Amino acid sequence: MPEPFRKPPAAAPVWISGSCWKEIEATGTDAFLVAWSPRLRLERWGTFLRAIASQPVPLPCEASLLTPPADCRWKPRQVIWQAENDRTALHLAGGEWTTEVRELGLRYGIDLTPGTAPGLFPDQRENRVFLRSLRPRSLLNLFAHTCAFGLLAASTGATTLNIDNSARALGRGRDNFRRNRLDGENHRFWQEDVRKALPRLLRRGETFEGIILDPPTFAHGGRGRSFRIERELEPMLAVCLRLLSPRGSLLVSVNQSGTHRWKLDQLVRSALHREKIRARLEPSRHPPEVPGTRMPAGVWVIRED
Repeated sequence: MPEPFRKPPAAAPVWISGSCWKEIEATGTDAFLVAWSPRLRLERWGTFLRAIASQPVPLPCEASLLTPPADCRWKPRQVIWQAENDRTALHLAGGEWTTEVRELGLRYGIDLTPGTAPGLFPDQRENRVFLRSLRPRSLLNLFAHTCAFGLLAASTGATTLNIDNSARALGRGRDNFRRNRLDGENHRFWQEDVRKALPRLLRRGETFEGIILDPPTFAHGGRGRSFRIERELEPMLAVCLRLLSPRGSLLVSVNQSGTHRWKLDQLVRSALHREKIRARLEPSRHPPEVPGTRMPAGVWVIRED
């Protein structure tokens, strides 16, 4: 268990401005990155503040490093200190791990237990804003995790199919739908390897007005072959393009350090050419508080045929 105060980080985290804070809150959101430096980031999760330090652990020498500026007018009830990828953490205030947050007016259950993914990726918030503006009538949410994209689409009236290999993640996704009273027969949850589900959707003749393809970089395959993004992305993208309805929209997002936006654009354009599909490409959206270096490579594919 790390000690809370020892030696200072190379640079103190820089807090977002009060005006940016207020603009984010005005969207009905209380889960976002609030301060950042190369070795320390601070995240707001509702009433929680979580500080995550990179290795080696740069523990702060002053509690003031974790104190929000006065113009933010917010005081956390729980403060958690954690080292990056560490399975232990320390409560500097409070003692809870789970909470509920809001994003764009929707409610999400969050688990900050070390070694557990919180249940929401705030760096994709602006892409969910864009999805809301598109208002697809049907959404295929691949590697759905806890179904944030599916929930957003459902809130605008879409039918959804959320697919993930993790029963636990999908269970949390179902709970998010129930939290927002959006569960029902219009929303499907498949616990399955996406690589197996996609060909079956093709055989069934299903199409979708919106598709989210946001795969992990690597995942164990259980009884099957492990998942590696450099091997799997191109064939999955080809199938997704065939499943995309005319005038439909596809988000491709890759959170791998070696994948840059220009490289992803080339891959998508080559796939469009092979599938003989006309589309325009738009960059994925970027929340104002997140440094560009922390954003995944992403592109929206908007069919024009």
